[in-house]
Amino acid sequence: MRVHNLIVGIDLNRTAPQLCYFDTERGDSGTAPLKAGNEEISFREVLDACEKQVGDNLYEDAESVRQEQEILADKTAGMLRQALATLGLEDPGSQVSGMMITVPVLSRALVNLIQGVYERLELDSSRAFLQDYKESFYYHTLYQKKELWSRNVGFFLFQDRDVSFCSLSSNHMTRPVTVTVESGMTVHLNGDPSVWDSQFCRMVDDSLRQNLYSSVFLMGETFDKTAMSRSTALLCKGGRKVFVVDNLFARGACCGAREKTVERRLAGYLYLGDELIRNNVGMQMTVQGTKTFYPLISAGVNWYEAERDCEILLVGDPELTFTLTGMDGGNRREVRMELPGLPQRPPKTNRLHLRFSFESAHRMMIEVQDIGFGEMYPGTGQIWREELKA
Repeated sequence: MRVHNLIVGIDLNRTAPQLCYFDTERGDSGTAPLKAGNEEISFREVLDACEKQVGDNLYEDAESVRQEQEILADKTAGMLRQALATLGLEDPGSQVSGMMITVPVLSRALVNLIQGVYERLELDSSRAFLQDYKESFYYHTLYQKKELWSRNVGFFLFQDRDVSFCSLSSNHMTRPVTVTVESGMTVHLNGDPSVWDSQFCRMVDDSLRQNLYSSVFLMGETFDKTAMSRSTALLCKGGRKVFVVDNLFARGACCGAREKTVERRLAGYLYLGDELIRNNVGMQMTVQGTKTFYPLISAGVNWYEAERDCEILLVGDPELTFTLTGMDGGNRREVRMELPGLPQRPPKTNRLHLRFSFESAHRMMIEVQDIGFGEMYPGTGQIWREELKA
């Protein structure tokens, strides 16, 4: 395998992390388990540590959390370097054109980890991406032949005895075409494997009978098309194309990285995922003597990509008013943030630094700091924080 102009997708999970590559010059691709030499790599300890960091109090012992994140990023980057070296990629910073890491569900702790890993691999933001499993399913699907997703597309994921379902659908009445992936039921297969066929058969019927499906994908070692003959026949009913796939998430991650770096074949489509910010955020301000609406955060981007810093001169009461509007311009509402303890100063001398970030698609964090107005009115450094339901 050649070791330059490669696009890499990585499925980072606890049990069987996988890598998919695409050579942009030769046009070939392949998948492989993540290994260091001949030993398979496990990210269980790292992912467990990230899960423990997810909590409601975002500012408690922040320095300790930051130090732990640095250690986890060092460890994860080291393991990925070993795995990439096994495939001949000794210098990802110069050999990789684009990389996408996918995980089951994104959290702030995981976002911080992956961003730290990319820094250590010397991959800048134009070549380094992350997404959850649903978005990987989206990219994997839309990189197939169009006939396979002309209608709904179903996906059954087998994880030991648990089977989960999700469905991809497209709305061709909008421009761009909007695509969603909705979670369906999850079923636990009970008893002896000999009775799993009937249990899964009921799940297939309940999941697929409400809509028209052009194709269905299945992933997981538990599914056995020979032992589950009734279910297999039902899956194929109505001319549906059925595929048993390995490494769908790693492949979807690789397709996502291809789309964002070199191909752009999905320009007419917009994925409305769970990580997408659905509201625009802004403020009424006076700019060069004219009152105007000043946008701060734009809807339609993933929450972990949305950050903003700015400075303002506060006029009037010690409070800020933010305006939220939906992606379509509707559902307008205003939210006020009070700034108790802000020093009383002459008009236009209360200078504030505002920072906006997100913990999830619906949790925007606002941090305001008093930075004063030069030597005449030095800042106190006081900080106010507010969580806004976005």
